[in-house]
Amino acid sequence: MNKRTKENIPILILLGIMAIFLLAFMVSETTLFKGGGNIHNFEEAVERQINNGTADLKLEEGRARQAENDEIRNAMKVHGSPVEYQFLNLTEKVDVANEELDRLLEGKGILEGRGDLFIEAQEKYDINVLYLISHAQLETGNGESQLAQGIRAGDAIYYNFFGVGAFDRQAIEEGSAYAARAGWSTPEAAILGGAKFIRENYLDQEQQTLYAMRWNPVNPGSHLYATDIEWALKIGRIVESHYQKLGKDADNFLKDYYKH
Repeated sequence: MNKRTKENIPILILLGIMAIFLLAFMVSETTLFKGGGNIHNFEEAVERQINNGTADLKLEEGRARQAENDEIRNAMKVHGSPVEYQFLNLTEKVDVANEELDRLLEGKGILEGRGDLFIEAQEKYDINVLYLISHAQLETGNGESQLAQGIRAGDAIYYNFFGVGAFDRQAIEEGSAYAARAGWSTPEAAILGGAKFIRENYLDQEQQTLYAMRWNPVNPGSHLYATDIEWALKIGRIVESHYQKLGKDADNFLKDYYKH
């Protein structure tokens, strides 16, 4: 080995190390390692969900109990799911008129006649309007819940149509407290503010379907919208029924969550 070759060895080693670091950086920036791809197989996701230490509840006859492991696994399944619309991409907007939405909202308590506000929320935040009204229907008991009717705090009444911050046993207290902090003192503020919350905290965080909002396949067991294991299924059924009533079809479904 000549003198020049010996002198070049440290430089070559340094260049090799730099190349490795550059490659590692490029890989870390890919979708796969940033969490946007299929980083979990289904059984791993189920295991992480079961062991995450949070409540996964099964609601029966108005009461909630901790769900069994098999119930959680069944609710999490993608292939063979009975509700296709829980996989609907919620950023898919719907071409629908105020009057059509108002017909869907007839008899839905405080939600009735507010189709224009839901359409405004769709346009402002790029969120599927049929999902928005379906979510509001479930969370408000078709517009009849205490949170939907408004909770007085001081000199104002605050509304919460999407169950934001409403955690199970203290749902009314915590949900109304969140609405007060957010300033949702009118139904309009509750609809637009709730849509903004969903867009920023879920749809913009790679949770663009009901399934992803409930189970978060990118990071199972964390950042979940609800504790009811059938939450996504229930809203998905309502969404599907609205599409059928309007004679419309959806074609943007996201189901490729797990390697196998």
